Amino acid sequence: MLLSINFESVLPASFGLLLFTMGAAAQTEAPPSVSSAYSHDSGWQENTGSSNEVVISFPVVVEGAEWVRLFFDDATLSGDFLAGSGSILRLTALQDGAVQRLDSRHVEQWRNSSAYFNGDTVLVEVLAQPGSGFNRISMRAVVAGLWPVIEESICGANDDRVLSSDPRAARLLPIGCTGWLIDDCGQCFLTAGHCSGGTSVAQFNVPLSSSGGTITQPSPDDQYAVDAASMQSNGGQGTGDDWAYFGTFANSNTGLTPAQAAGSTYQLAFPPAVSGTNIRITGYGTDSSPSTHNQVQQTQVGPMATSSGSLVQYVTDTTGGNSGSPVIWEGTGQAIGIHTHGGCSSTGGQNSGTGVNHGGLQAALLAPQGICSAGFVFPGGLPEIVPPGVPIALQAQILGSGGAVTLHYRLQGGGFTAQAMTGGGGGIFNGSIPAPACGDTAEFYFSYQDASCGLLTSPVNAPTSFHSTSVGAASISLSDDFESDLGWTTTVQGATTGSWERGVPVDDAGWQYDPASDADGSGSCYLTMNQVGNTDVDNGHVSLISPVLDLSASGVFVSYDYFLNLTIEDGVDRLEVEARNGAGAWATVVIHQVGGELLWRSHTLVGADFTGAGVSLSNSVQMRFTANDSGTQSIIEAGIDAFRVGGMSCGNSVGTNYCVSGPNGATISGTGSASVSADDLVLQATGLPTNIFGLFFYGDLQNSLPLGNGTLCIGGSSGLFRLQPAVNSGPGGTIFHAVDLANPGNPTGTVLAGSTWNYQAWFRDGGSSDLTNGLQVVFVP
Repeated sequence: MLLSINFESVLPASFGLLLFTMGAAAQTEAPPSVSSAYSHDSGWQENTGSSNEVVISFPVVVEGAEWVRLFFDDATLSGDFLAGSGSILRLTALQDGAVQRLDSRHVEQWRNSSAYFNGDTVLVEVLAQPGSGFNRISMRAVVAGLWPVIEESICGANDDRVLSSDPRAARLLPIGCTGWLIDDCGQCFLTAGHCSGGTSVAQFNVPLSSSGGTITQPSPDDQYAVDAASMQSNGGQGTGDDWAYFGTFANSNTGLTPAQAAGSTYQLAFPPAVSGTNIRITGYGTDSSPSTHNQVQQTQVGPMATSSGSLVQYVTDTTGGNSGSPVIWEGTGQAIGIHTHGGCSSTGGQNSGTGVNHGGLQAALLAPQGICSAGFVFPGGLPEIVPPGVPIALQAQILGSGGAVTLHYRLQGGGFTAQAMTGGGGGIFNGSIPAPACGDTAEFYFSYQDASCGLLTSPVNAPTSFHSTSVGAASISLSDDFESDLGWTTTVQGATTGSWERGVPVDDAGWQYDPASDADGSGSCYLTMNQVGNTDVDNGHVSLISPVLDLSASGVFVSYDYFLNLTIEDGVDRLEVEARNGAGAWATVVIHQVGGELLWRSHTLVGADFTGAGVSLSNSVQMRFTANDSGTQSIIEAGIDAFRVGGMSCGNSVGTNYCVSGPNGATISGTGSASVSADDLVLQATGLPTNIFGLFFYGDLQNSLPLGNGTLCIGGSSGLFRLQPAVNSGPGGTIFHAVDLANPGNPTGTVLAGSTWNYQAWFRDGGSSDLTNGLQVVFVP
């Protein structure tokens, strides 16, 4: 099916107001573009054949666009990406044949978006292996490129910049800034603080722009997704006080980090004295003479004018788009600052930057976050909940160069046991923690000796801090999909718009900042002002307060899905999660401050998160979700859905096992109860291969038929019923599903008191599939 948008039809009457008109100082230059809703859902598709196949294929067309970028509501890819056998999302620009390949890990890193592509048409395909499970692509929006607007701060009568090809400097989009690689342990980036909120992609090897000045996109091989968790910034506080520090993930096509691809980084040095010092600025500024040089890399050298504290100034040409460029000491080639503000004109003046001696920047460099933090990446994630009696498989990847990775673990407190992990190529190391007992808490950290930076650990200050995972079976005590009112309340503090409202998202096509639907598929959720039009939070904050919660259970956890769309990620605009015990004071448990994409995210809080914030675990805890707007001209939209409270248990086994497991020996179990009114049955399948997708299904009959590598243990007088969605087994090889008896998805599969149903889990196994044994449950009132 051909899906297209007429480019002219999406331009609002007041389009001129959308173009970025820059002030006299900060020098961002976002390439002009327009965002439009784009609805297409492939549905769940699987490869039932015997060879690799394209199971999803459709073009996205924005007629007349110079370039496009895609955004997805959902991009579920089946299979095991760690084994190289997972499904691949392949995106191809029809204009120049550029291709981006994403597995399920890359989709998360790119935050459900694509690279930038030239032209107006991108072919979207999913390549799946036989029997690998279910795939789905659901489109949300597309951003299309327009013509440029030029802003200059040239020092003197002539623009003396010339084309350059420094491999260490990148173009940052969509904000339209410059960033550059530094020689820290994570080989991360610096840019201007006022660029940080709108930076999601770093581009290298940028080609010349079109004859009309519209930017041309480099190959997806040269585009890198920014790790939002790594971003540290002061948001831009003026000249001499404007910095940001961040990292990106490795390229999804080449597997290389930006520094590995560039082959070099900038060495940092404090600003020198002014006398006799020349300054080079290299970056991606705008240009209209010729237009082909617009926002491609150019460089120029001029004299230094000021060096005072963390303020550096120079008579070197810059334009909009140069914000974030390295301020280079020409005599040594070292980077001494970050260019941030224009000030030159044809009659004089100087341009300005922030020295790398800035105290806040130096503090950030000493306490890196996210992918910059220790040179570690965990391709399959780290498990939060694992079953008892099964070793905990872990995988770590190092970004630097050094020796083997060591895993340090303990199960019942005391000292840590060190275990060398096994190298698997590409900087990837595998290891495992011995099988824990139910009720244990597995605590662990990683270390390795980097050739340049010495001993690195994850977490950074291990063993004072460490990763942890709970052991047991999850039981759900509260599940709120917000279809009915369970006692949540709302408050407004100073905000003029954006109060929390419960309902089905209105999905206003004219307001491209809200989610199109809820998170869990039930229909309703809480959103900040769920109405047509401009509904974001303005000039204050709005709070959503839970009813009283019982968090006294052993191994308690709280999980929820949240939506957060921020146009400025400055740490002030945010979604703050707090808790209190009884009538006590509210305490901050976690702050979500990464947004900008139209997607729901999941988060889980464990008991230690609450007690660490000073909130004791009792049966009288409340939680508060506060969306805050700082009062700047920005957008903040938030949502909450799929709220659950549960605990870890070692008993309360539900149902009777029968039939035989397949060759993996995977087993299914149930916890909670078989009570229809309690509706607290949780299914768990353990012993699955790691990082593969599986799902539970059920029927009213028993069976024993070969299917894939295993045995189909269930049948149905009216067919078999799937429990959606498919779930990834993660590093622990375990999947869970909290059964919602009140909403079976198919009326024929409704569970009633006195009825008997049989459950089983299906999962991918190499090029085929396997199954657990069966579980029979007799339901009671």
